[in-house]
Amino acid sequence: MSEAHRRRKDPDAVRANLIAAAAELLAHGEPLSMGSVAELAGVTKGAVQHHFGTREQLLSDMCDTYMQQFQTELSVAREGDTGPGSAARAYVRATLHGFDEASEQAHWRAILVAAVIDRAVAERWSGWVAENRAGDAAKDNAELIMRLAADGLWLSDLLGVYKLTASQRASLGESLLAMSSTEAHTA
Repeated sequence: MSEAHRRRKDPDAVRANLIAAAAELLAHGEPLSMGSVAELAGVTKGAVQHHFGTREQLLSDMCDTYMQQFQTELSVAREGDTGPGSAARAYVRATLHGFDEASEQAHWRAILVAAVIDRAVAERWSGWVAENRAGDAAKDNAELIMRLAADGLWLSDLLGVYKLTASQRASLGESLLAMSSTEAHTA
C-alpha cells in the first residue's frame, strides 16, 4: 500500500497547508503557480488542482481565509464599543493589532500581492471594505480619515517604509482613536 493510501485524509488541513504555501510564495515575491504551491506544500500538483481547480480559485480562497480572520479580529476589537464610530475604531484597533505577529504580516503581504495580480481579488477586497464602512455612522470625514490613516500605517508596515517603534505605533493608534466623533468609546 502506498504512503498516500495509509495517510489519514484531512482535506481541511491540506487546504490550509496549500493556502499557507501560496501566501508564503506571494509574501516573498516568488512566482505563484499550481506547481510551485504543490512543491512548497509537499503535495502533488494534482492535489492542488483537486482542492482549488485554478490558480484564481486558490487566490480567492486565500483572500477569503485571511479576510475572515480579520473579520474575527474586528469583532473582538469592537466588543463593548457600540457607540457612533465604533466600526471605524474597531478597524483602527484591528489593523494596528494585525501586525503583532510576523505570520499575519506575511498573510497581508500575500493579499496585497494577490490584489495587484488578480483583479477579482482586488474587487473582493474593495467590496469587503465598502461593506465594512457601511457601519460608520458619522456624516463628517473623521471616520474615513481614521481608516485611511490606519491603511497607510498598515501599508508602511508591510513595506517597511517608516520603521516605527512599538511606542510610536501605539501613539499613532491613540491619536487615530481620539479623532472619533464620540466620547463614549473604549480604548
